Amino acid sequence: MENVLFVVNMQDMYVGRTRNKEKYSFNADDLIEKVNKSILAYQADEVFYIKSIGKGLFKGSLPKQGSNDSELATYMKIVSKNIYEKNKPDCFTNDVLHDFVRARGVKQIEFVGVDTGEEIGRSAMTATEDMSINVVFNEMALITMDPEKAGKIREKLRRSKVTFKQDLI
Repeated sequence: MENVLFVVNMQDMYVGRTRNKEKYSFNADDLIEKVNKSILAYQADEVFYIKSIGKGLFKGSLPKQGSNDSELATYMKIVSKNIYEKNKPDCFTNDVLHDFVRARGVKQIEFVGVDTGEEIGRSAMTATEDMSINVVFNEMALITMDPEKAGKIREKLRRSKVTFKQDLI
């Protein structure tokens, strides 16, 4: 398992039919279609779903664990049981995910989904700097909710092992 796909924040809160369409005003159906195409380009065991979940007293605006908002989007292809939760921007703060990726010798991670500002960037920084993994941002299957914040992180990433993919599969 050298190359894997991380599907980030493709939950009902962000892309579901009942989402706050003012806050998440992008074309969710189009994003789901593009993410599904990316998913189909990988073997099932190479696809990882990363869900943001609010835990504890300071869960902020994250979906509450067990709520409908925290569920993966209805029309998204779920091809594996590789579903991991995180409650901090960097998905590798989930030790189980971090250890699994290390143990499998992953060499490249492609990110798709919803970046609420810095989540995918921080995860990419950990992957490239701490784990020596190449990262691909599939910008055709990725929505950024806070372009200014994400832009600052991406400038740092352009100097590392990150490729910005502009065309879909």
